[in-house]
Amino acid sequence: MDYSLLGSSSSGMSQRAQFLILLLLTGTCLFLLLQMRSSNVSRDNSSFHKGQNSAGEKKKDVVEKKEFGDMYNEWNECMMKSVSKYRNNHTELWGNLWKAVQECEKLPSLATLKILDFSNSDETKRSILPKIQEPSVIVTLGVGHDTAAEEKIQKVLPPGSLFFGADPIQDINEKLYTKLGLYFPFAVGANAGMSQADVLIGNAYTKKTVVHVDLIYFLKNIIKKRCEFFYDDVWIDAEGAEYDLFPFFDNGGELDQNQITFCMFNMEVHNPTDEQKKLFHEFTLRILRDGRYAFFRPVQASHIRLFYVNFDDQRCAKKYIL
Repeated sequence: MDYSLLGSSSSGMSQRAQFLILLLLTGTCLFLLLQMRSSNVSRDNSSFHKGQNSAGEKKKDVVEKKEFGDMYNEWNECMMKSVSKYRNNHTELWGNLWKAVQECEKLPSLATLKILDFSNSDETKRSILPKIQEPSVIVTLGVGHDTAAEEKIQKVLPPGSLFFGADPIQDINEKLYTKLGLYFPFAVGANAGMSQADVLIGNAYTKKTVVHVDLIYFLKNIIKKRCEFFYDDVWIDAEGAEYDLFPFFDNGGELDQNQITFCMFNMEVHNPTDEQKKLFHEFTLRILRDGRYAFFRPVQASHIRLFYVNFDDQRCAKKYIL
């Protein structure tokens, strides 16, 4: 056998194999480059459209924020003008605030604000139904042997809405409120401890020493996991404990410091002394200066009831105002 011929043939085959391998590698590289280019183009297009959508959403948010901002500003200007004459007179503000609130509530820009009444045997709670089908969280501070208003609003709120009620008098209140949600047998105020409160026993209010849990602890540590610090409507009938709660609602106050949001709250301010009228006067002027809450539907007697709406928080505005 001529081994030289065999060697020559093997060498030729080796060169051809190397050429084929090189060709295959070149084709593979070209294919991968084309795929990467296609992927980058798709990603760029996706980013472009995403950017367009984000810009559109931001523009919509700006328009909506301006809309409810204008609504609030018009109300605030009306109120500031109306109460300016009582700026240095707490007694006159207490006796005449209801007139200004009623007058400013007639502004055409507020016509779309659908405030509804939910009555029980001796008073009316106010609320606005959500414009989106998300469950609500309702908190009652002071049940008072009557849950007719809570029962009425529960029927029209989205499914899954949660109710939490606190009242130191367990008799009757526990039985009534546990039909709606969770009941807690203590009073809620600005500070924790034992203190006197006016409570309803039978058909009459009487002073009694009761356990108080502070509002922040109640909201953050007792019912926190169920609502993530976002409360749709809080009904405050604290029989005098409300005065100490006023600073909680200030910009930078206790609620802000603990990232707690109230979209709405009803508050009854009870039978003030002259000093308490001063506290209410200061609270009302701060509310107007802070530019967060508007208040409506006054009921004036020896006490005053008001319904407050948060125009500053965009989540609240989208759910209830726009």
